[in-house]
Formats: sequence, structure tokens, C-alpha cells
Amino acid sequence: MKLQSTIFRSSCTLIAFSVLSLLPVRAGAQCAAPSSAGVALCQPSANSVIYQIPHIEAAATPTSGSISSMKVFIDGKLNFQNSGAVVSVFPGGIANGTHTLLIKATDDFGRTYQKSETFSVVGNLPNSCTVSAIGVRLCAPTVNSTVSQNLEIAAGFKGEARITHLRAYVNGKTYLDYSPAAGESQVFITAGPVAAGADRLKLVAWDAQGHVYTASSTFTAYYDGGCAPKGDVCTPALNTDSPQDGDDVNTSFRISAAVQNNPAPITGMKAYLSGTQVAASSGPTLDQTINAPKGTHILTIQAWDTAGKLYRNTLNVNVR
Repeated sequence: MKLQSTIFRSSCTLIAFSVLSLLPVRAGAQCAAPSSAGVALCQPSANSVIYQIPHIEAAATPTSGSISSMKVFIDGKLNFQNSGAVVSVFPGGIANGTHTLLIKATDDFGRTYQKSETFSVVGNLPNSCTVSAIGVRLCAPTVNSTVSQNLEIAAGFKGEARITHLRAYVNGKTYLDYSPAAGESQVFITAGPVAAGADRLKLVAWDAQGHVYTASSTFTAYYDGGCAPKGDVCTPALNTDSPQDGDDVNTSFRISAAVQNNPAPITGMKAYLSGTQVAASSGPTLDQTINAPKGTHILTIQAWDTAGKLYRNTLNVNVR
């Protein structure tokens, strides 16, 4: 999920994408309750690596009576709760790094049942970009990184006086202007698409006394487009039909993807499951069935065109 034209303010710390703190419960959960009293945590699998927002699925069975509530704790803090014996949710506000997940169920008699495990997130913006010395620090995109065409910027700043204005340039052209609030020292931005291919970002900050501070980064942007919410305007993109992000799949499952609206011919496509290549094609479509080990995995599908531009789609799948 991408947020465009959104700026997140912070004077000290900030959880990236906190506006997504609770996303809609996923329909059609496939997590089966355990046969005996307790909690089954179906997704993510223990010690798995997740790309961006994880899909959490769990179900509980009581000793007797029925389960009255389910609570999701991440790193010791309550993130989500509902009534009933099943929880299926995409929680937001989870930063990169290793996290502890705890599912706690309560039955009609007040008895509790719980299950805990750890997982790691790798695809989100950092949730902090602090600076100790005077100047500007770019935490994202990092130098020589490969990032989404929908550019995400994380920056920290400190001046000899209050920073009153920030301006970002991409390839020498103004990308965005921003006026920090009083006391603000870092910002997290998703402002819109940049050109696919090699790009250069320069961030300039001015303080109230006229001092100027800069930071820069070079990166490669891959095509990460699609159709606009309204109208028929579409941009180059690699769209995955199957599986969808967060899907539960069997150990044998189909990968179906296609490049659309590409300005140059596609020379090849490859699919990687947790970093291992599992499928490939020589054109703009990929439709293959693969075998995979059980667990939660990152599925990355990439394509290349004759101009050397990269197309990419990355998602999570849970293999049962």
C-alpha cells in the first residue's frame, strides 16, 4: 500500500505510516482453531521476515464455553482487538526490525489463552531519523539503493536557528516544498512518483537566520505504477494477479503476473521467494506453478525492459 502526497510530522519520534494504525480486517481468513484449548497463530510464521505491513491471523479454542475476545500485542503494546475466536488484520505503524507478537484470547469465564512469536519487517520507512549535529540527514532513500518509483523520503534536520523551510530536488527539479512546524526535527514523506531509472535527490533546508544546509542521495527507482483511482490513466507497472499480498496459499501455488503499459519491450521476468529464484519467463508475462516450503515468505517479482528499466512488485505470502 502506498500513500501519496502525505507528510508525517514529528518533533522527536514518529512511527512511519501511523495513520494506518488499524487497517480493515481481512475477509475470508483461513486460520483454523486448534483442536484443544489454546491459540493457533497461523500468520506470520515464527521468525519469518515480512515485507512492509504483515497480515496477522490467529484463532482460539476455549476449554469450555466460547472465546469472547482476541487481542493483538506488538512489542508489548495493544495493537488490535475484537470479539470472537478469530482475528485477521493488517496492522500499521510497525517499523523495520524484529518484533514480538502476542495473541491473547479470553473466554466467557475469564480464562486466558495466548501464543507468542517473533517476526521481522524489512520494507518500511525507518520510524526515526534524528540528528545530533547541525545539518540535514537523509535516512531514506539511502545512497545507491533501489526504491519504489513512489519515492519515500525520511529526513532529520537541525539548524543554528529554527528550520523554516525544506525543499527537495529530484534530478535538479523541485520535487516538493515543505515548511516544518515549530519544534519539528524530522519528516517522513511520500510525495508522488519520480522517473524510473537512475535518480538524484537533493534536500535543502533553511533556518530562520538564513543558514542553508543540504544532503543528497543517488538511487535507482523501479516502475511501481498502475491505474489511477479515477479515469483511464495508467502508468507502467508490474501487476500480480496471483497471489495477492497476505494470501494464504498451498505448498504448490500459482504465480501469475504481467507488465502493463511498458514504454519499451520486456526482455525477461523473474520471481523470487525469500530471495531464491523460483520462476522465470522471457517476456512481459509470467504464469507458473511453484512448490514452496511452509511459512511466511517475501515474494518478489521483477521484470526488465530493453532500456534497462526495472519493474518490481513485492508482497507477503503464507504457505500452509
